[in-house]
Amino acid sequence: MSQSVKEVADALANHCRTQTEAEALNTLYHPDAVSVEAMAMPGSDGAETKGLEGIRGKHAWWDANFEVHGGAVEGPFMHGDDRFGLIFRLDATNKQTGERSNMEEIAVYHVSDGKITREEFFYTGS
Repeated sequence: MSQSVKEVADALANHCRTQTEAEALNTLYHPDAVSVEAMAMPGSDGAETKGLEGIRGKHAWWDANFEVHGGAVEGPFMHGDDRFGLIFRLDATNKQTGERSNMEEIAVYHVSDGKITREEFFYTGS
């Protein structure tokens, strides 16, 4: 039996709060999940990443390029029977430039049959 959207939402929020996102990718995401940023990320061909391995690559890129000093996760905020949102606030340093900044983004997750199938990130531009 698949998890409900609320169960998936609570589990993902907990993984994000406890820095166990890798486990979330293994247990909560569909293998064909799609991740969409607000704009193309450095070194990528576009804003959209398809497949769980690509999403793992995005996480590896983040870990290689940023040191997180602290942050908060708000939510989940439920929407209908197939979506939820989280708000992320981070205090992080870009390892290449040494620039420390506070970041804030909204993430919307789509769930089907108990798995995250799509994630979309919204944030303020620079």
